[in-house]
Amino acid sequence: MTPLSSSPSAELAPRADVDGRWTPRLVLLLIALAWPTQLLAAGGILGANATAGVAQAFHTTQVVWFGLTLTLVSTLLTPFVIKLGDLYGKRRVMLAMMALGALGEALAALAGSFWLVLVGRAIAGFYGPFGALSFAAVRDIFPGRLVKQASGIMGSSVGLVALVSPFLAGWLVDGWGYRGALWFLSAATAVAFALVALLIPETPRHAFDSGFDWLGGLVLGGGLTAVVYAVGQGQSWGWSDLRTLGWLSAGAVSLTAFLFVERSSPHPILDLRVLRRRPVALALTAGGLAQTVAFTMPALAILLALYPHIPGVSAGLGWTAHHNAVVSVSWNLVMFGTGLLVSRYLRHLDARRVWCAGLVVMAAGYTLVGFYHSNELELALTSCIANIGAGIVVAGAPALVVGAVSRDEQGLGSGMLNMLINLFGAIITAGAYAVLASDSTITQGTAFYHDTGYSWVFWLGALVTLVSLLLSLFIPPLRDPADEDTLPA
Repeated sequence: MTPLSSSPSAELAPRADVDGRWTPRLVLLLIALAWPTQLLAAGGILGANATAGVAQAFHTTQVVWFGLTLTLVSTLLTPFVIKLGDLYGKRRVMLAMMALGALGEALAALAGSFWLVLVGRAIAGFYGPFGALSFAAVRDIFPGRLVKQASGIMGSSVGLVALVSPFLAGWLVDGWGYRGALWFLSAATAVAFALVALLIPETPRHAFDSGFDWLGGLVLGGGLTAVVYAVGQGQSWGWSDLRTLGWLSAGAVSLTAFLFVERSSPHPILDLRVLRRRPVALALTAGGLAQTVAFTMPALAILLALYPHIPGVSAGLGWTAHHNAVVSVSWNLVMFGTGLLVSRYLRHLDARRVWCAGLVVMAAGYTLVGFYHSNELELALTSCIANIGAGIVVAGAPALVVGAVSRDEQGLGSGMLNMLINLFGAIITAGAYAVLASDSTITQGTAFYHDTGYSWVFWLGALVTLVSLLLSLFIPPLRDPADEDTLPA
């Protein structure tokens, strides 16, 4: 066993192909990291399609927990995953997470009762924070000249997932029910385990203190989980309901307590000094907001597409899930292609300028979607414009974080971005449903949404994107990972 150095920066893992050229080995490394990373996005789409089948199979009115359980466990564990990856190497932690993810989905597929399904989904939630480690692993494994490009390709591949997953979900759920989707997720996670085990080398350790701040992790993870849960339930409970206010208050108290716990801890789970630096704080906040819009708005567009069209009652388009999947091919291809193109040239460009250009296009696109979404042609054209910007955003966000933090801080930066996306996602989704509910008709206990509500949802996405753009304008010049290859070890 190689002895540990006294300084994290002194222990650098050998970089593969340091001359900065793509080789077959580097391509395989990228696939081995991208597959399990984007499996998270595919799991969200498959899980959403399986939800109705779970509710009918177990005759439950609490099916919301089928997805919420996984989200809450993932949010709670993220701080621990960040620290464990720095302490013991990211590969070991990723393998443990994937093993538990495959086991949890298999247990949920085999379950004969709803509570056992939830147990399986809770175990599968251990896989949820994988993205907090995979992007950081790119920084450790790839030569500096390819870090931004590799990170961009990994981020933009979500467009390919969004392209294929609706068809896959329809085939699995129609042919084998919700269990088919869960078995696929279990098998795909097992494949991810094999790819990482066979291809990914262990990454260097970036923390060497033997202590572990369990209290700080529980306080931070618990606070974030409480806030996400409250926001997720606020629409059904009511924002003034005591349960909503109680969970929000508990989350706020926990997050405030975390600041004091970390100050007194000899082994803090998160180095808050990093977050006090302006480039890091701005990059994480702007990146979290913009990526949340890029991931959330397409899901809300599906709501518009699948809700029925009833004049005067519901302004949905009334499409089938298959028809929506066919139409959405256009903008998902645009997102994937734009992301790949941007990733190719990121190594030669200023990531801040590329990022801001993407935000401008995405804001303009969702403004147009708000105005024009009444048929296939309108929605496809406006969504393609929005997804040109979204492709730049998902490719540029990892490069933004890479430029704001050092290699030793990459795990912390990626993990914090992951937590912010979860938090902002819950808030923006709740806000969107509140906007829809404000202009709706309730018929036989079901809320149907009018066109004004749908328009304001997309305009909300444009407004949040503009907030991200405003923050991004204050990000100072960023470091280039390529410079790390020229520094002495």
